[in-house]
Amino acid sequence: MLKQSSSSGNDSSLTSQTSASNKLYKEIYGTGDPILCLHGLGASLYTWRNFIAPFSQKNKLILVDFKGCGKSPKPRDKHYSIEEHTNDIYKIIIEEDLKNLTLIGNSLGGAIAMLLAIRLSEENPTRLSRLILIDSAGDQRFLPIHFKLVRSILGAPILNLSPGKLVVRQVLRMCYYDKKKVSVEDVNAYALARTSPGARYALLQTVRQCIPPNADELLGKVKNLTVPTLILWGREDGIIPLKVGELLHEAIPNSVLEVIERCGHVPQEEKPAETIERISRFLWAGI
Repeated sequence: MLKQSSSSGNDSSLTSQTSASNKLYKEIYGTGDPILCLHGLGASLYTWRNFIAPFSQKNKLILVDFKGCGKSPKPRDKHYSIEEHTNDIYKIIIEEDLKNLTLIGNSLGGAIAMLLAIRLSEENPTRLSRLILIDSAGDQRFLPIHFKLVRSILGAPILNLSPGKLVVRQVLRMCYYDKKKVSVEDVNAYALARTSPGARYALLQTVRQCIPPNADELLGKVKNLTVPTLILWGREDGIIPLKVGELLHEAIPNSVLEVIERCGHVPQEEKPAETIERISRFLWAGI
């Protein structure tokens, strides 16, 4: 299914597309070298809304909802592992024949971006141009409390019985340093996706399957990455601490770590202007 929507003032067009092979919902803006953005756990492509105008000016911006998230299908199966999410996105990269690609990932999306970068470096090394990790997952020693809770025996009752908007508001407040920036519009947007049929089941399965048994072995391969890598972190991230960003910086050879002050786990939402400026400099001016 392919649907053409209205164009913005900068002549960037939006394509809302459901892939024929993996049925993931995605939106495509602009033309040029591709930028593919991967959201975090329980989020959706809504998290990248502030990227559309600036990055569709020079690039083809591709925003994807993972299986079980946003507008993508949420089947009641057991195929929600991080390897399967990674494979879904890899299929998009190959099907769309994306080259000179920049991968951007936040939180769980950052871990998936790293796994994709590793796979591309081994199988299609000329496709990937740059990697950007924003408050990325990447060390299972630093798991947030609410994540551990959902993985426990209490996970299903908590997700199934908790009011959608209340949970979304609390999680967003945990993700932000400045709690006042959590808007009603943001809560409503995330709550709508969370309360759609199958969403809670999909979230529970993703949480329970997102740490592969060979996680340390897989992430140990980041030392072999050679593409320029920007690691961007909110100083006051209460979900995944800055220490993880420092460890990733030490592990990834061609990387730079930049810290955004007075910012939490989702800089692209809490401090979009500064996040966009840092990424733009990395993409177009070099570091």
